[in-house]
Amino acid sequence: MFMCISKVNVKRYLKRQPPFWDKRLISAMNLVYNSDVLPASHWMTPPTDRAFQYGDGLFETIRYEKNRVWFWPDHYDRLRQGMAALQLNVPTQFDSDTLHEQVMALIHQNELADGSARIKLQVWRQTGGLYTPTTRAANWLLTAQPTSPFTVTAKAHLGFFTAVRLVSSPVSRFKTLNALPYVLAGLHRQQHGYDDVILLDTAGHVAECMASSVFWRHNGQWFTPSLDTGCIDGILRRQLLRTQVVEEGLYAPETLATADAVFCANVNGIQTFGGTSADAITPLLHLIGLGAPV
Repeated sequence: MFMCISKVNVKRYLKRQPPFWDKRLISAMNLVYNSDVLPASHWMTPPTDRAFQYGDGLFETIRYEKNRVWFWPDHYDRLRQGMAALQLNVPTQFDSDTLHEQVMALIHQNELADGSARIKLQVWRQTGGLYTPTTRAANWLLTAQPTSPFTVTAKAHLGFFTAVRLVSSPVSRFKTLNALPYVLAGLHRQQHGYDDVILLDTAGHVAECMASSVFWRHNGQWFTPSLDTGCIDGILRRQLLRTQVVEEGLYAPETLATADAVFCANVNGIQTFGGTSADAITPLLHLIGLGAPV
């Protein structure tokens, strides 16, 4: 069951753990860099770092809530697939079990075990070379910060961002360190007062929302764009496709005009649009083990 997000519960939540935007809290936390635990304030990126110079890496954003790391096997699987696509070697102590243990240890060190946390795991190529790297060795960084609970929220304004189109490639399904299409989509959303925007592929098909996968229902059938659009292989998208009640394909933007329910979803939460009620998606949430919103 989801946590109730009433005003009373919000006040209690903020008393229990400081807001996730509190910079003083974040600076006092620990992180893990190449298996070493460090104070966050002590870690620095050198100017020659390939993540900074070339965006030569990828990341996972992971939710911890209700005393567990959500969908860990899928996050780890997507990360390893992405590392293979970028031709990055797997560091030592980077198997699934060991890494999960380090995630849980960091959660406890940062005193986040009783709340909700946003975990970010970044992997990138070590320094060397220009566009052509001189190594396949990888650095990795693990951070954990407090965040708000997973929620289902109703939003009013969903727009389209067409200035930059997505294209399918061997790396498009992964969360790479080059996020410019989504940054520009975010600016477009902000400038036009949208709650979220949908990006299209080069052929004009619906691809995804700014930071989440998009789903819609028509005549009782749920749909989502194919990875052939260049969209991210989203973690909640994976869960919903496994239920076999969601069909993927290539769809024109006009398809959404006939939908009776639309929502965007990632591990941070779900946003519904067009008057879509929480009841419309509750059966899907039950199927993937998230319960129902309260």
